[in-house]
Amino acid sequence: MSGYQEIVLSPENFKNKNTIQAAILLESPCDVLLTGTVYNINCECVEGAVVQITEISRGNQRKNLGFVITNLLGEFAVSVKNNKTVSYQLDIYEPLFPIDKGGEEWNTQ
Repeated sequence: MSGYQEIVLSPENFKNKNTIQAAILLESPCDVLLTGTVYNINCECVEGAVVQITEISRGNQRKNLGFVITNLLGEFAVSVKNNKTVSYQLDIYEPLFPIDKGGEEWNTQ
């Protein structure tokens, strides 16, 4: 195993589900960079989506590590500790405010 692993979650993975679980195992470095891209149901990048990162330790102890916001291309990145006894949960929320797309506003209804 290397310091890079990838997983792709499509809208099909979320049918009738609010959350899903996926396992990514990494070796070596003390810190790893988790990156991703958020897409809407039409496979368009979502700018301004909020990604919450939660550390889950043994015994299901949870610690909120914070939030990141996706960029113009729907991308996000966060550095976390590489620890075999810890899992990370990423919760993704739609943008808090409509993003101005050159006169077009998003309908969040």
